[in-house]
Amino acid sequence: MEQTLGKLHEINGLLLENAKEEHGLGLLNGKLGLSIYFYHLARKTENKEFQEIADSLVGEIFEKLTEAKLATDFENGLAGIAYGISYLVKTDFVEADLDDTLGDLDDRIFKFLEDQKTKLPANLRNGVIGYLFYCLDRLESSLKSGHQSNIYVFRRLGAGLLNQLGQLIEEEKLQDREPQLFNIFWDLPLVLIMLAKAKSLDVNEYKAERILDYLLPNLLSLFPSLHSNRLYLLLGIESVLKEFDHPDLRKHAEFLKSTIDIETIFNFECKNLNICVIDGVSGLRLIGEKLGGITDDNTFIPSDELVFNKINESVCWREDDFYSAFKKSIGLASGLPGIGWTLLDSLVDVSDLEVEKKSESINV
Repeated sequence: MEQTLGKLHEINGLLLENAKEEHGLGLLNGKLGLSIYFYHLARKTENKEFQEIADSLVGEIFEKLTEAKLATDFENGLAGIAYGISYLVKTDFVEADLDDTLGDLDDRIFKFLEDQKTKLPANLRNGVIGYLFYCLDRLESSLKSGHQSNIYVFRRLGAGLLNQLGQLIEEEKLQDREPQLFNIFWDLPLVLIMLAKAKSLDVNEYKAERILDYLLPNLLSLFPSLHSNRLYLLLGIESVLKEFDHPDLRKHAEFLKSTIDIETIFNFECKNLNICVIDGVSGLRLIGEKLGGITDDNTFIPSDELVFNKINESVCWREDDFYSAFKKSIGLASGLPGIGWTLLDSLVDVSDLEVEKKSESINV
C-alpha cells in the first residue's frame, strides 16, 4: 500500500509539472480530463490546493473555448468538452446551469453536424458514436432541468444520429470484430452501451431495436479469444439487457461470464506497458466497476492487489528516455490521470498527499 501511495504521489508531481505546458483542451487527451482528475483528487484528499489547480484548469478551458477554432469531435473537441463539463456539474465539482453554459458549444456542434453528419465514420473518437454519447448526455440533463426546447432538439438530433449509425452498420462500416488487443475504443461494446442509453431516454426506440436486431446474429456467435475483450463485450451486452428483453442474448451473456478469468487477463493478456485506461488495467478496472453497477455482481472487478502490482511494476516508470513522453501525458484515456484516478479510487487513506512545494506556485 505504501508503494502505491508513493506511485500516486509521483503521478501527481508529474501532472503538476506538465500542467504548465501547452496542451489541448479536450476530454480524453487534454486539460479537461486533467481537471476532472484533480477535482477527484481534491475531494478524496480534502486538499484545497488541488481544488485550486482544478478550478484554474477549468477557467483556462472556458477562456480558450471562445478563442480557439476547435474540432467538434468527442476525443479532443467540443462534444467531449461538453460531455466533460456536464460530468463536472453532475458530480458537484462545478456549479453551473448546463443549458446556459453549453449553449454556445451546442450551437457550434449542431452547425458542424448539419454539414457533415452523413460523412462521419462510426467510431467514438470523431464519429457518430461519440456525438451520440454527447447528445444523449445533453438530453438527460435537459430532461432533469425541464428545458423543453432542448429536450425537443436533442431528442431529434439523437434520432437522426441513430439513423446514420444504422446506415453505417448496414454498410459494414462498424468495427464489430474483436480487436487483436484490448482497446476501450472497440466500436461494438460502445454501440451496445449507447443503444441501451437511447432506449432508456426514449430516443428513436424503433430504430434502436432495429439496430440491435441487425447486430444480434453476430453478437450471438461472437466469442472473443481474449478474456479482456469478452469482459468488455459482456459490459455492452449487460447494458442492453437492462433495457431490452432478449432471452438468447441473456444465455450468451451467461456463457461469456463462465469463460472470463481475471487472473488470465492480468497475468497474460496485459503486458508490462498496459496500465492506461485505453488499453490496460485502468480501463479494465473501470469496465469491471461499470459491470458491477449494472448487475450487482462484483466478480469481475479486479482486486486491488492485481491492479496495484501491475501499475507499480510497469516499465513505464523507468528513467529511460523512451518513457519520457509517457510521463508527460495528461490524457485521461491514454495518460497519467486515468492511472492516477484508478489508484485514487482504490486507496483508502490518501490524507498524506499534498502539492509539492516546488509546484505550489504553478500557474496552470
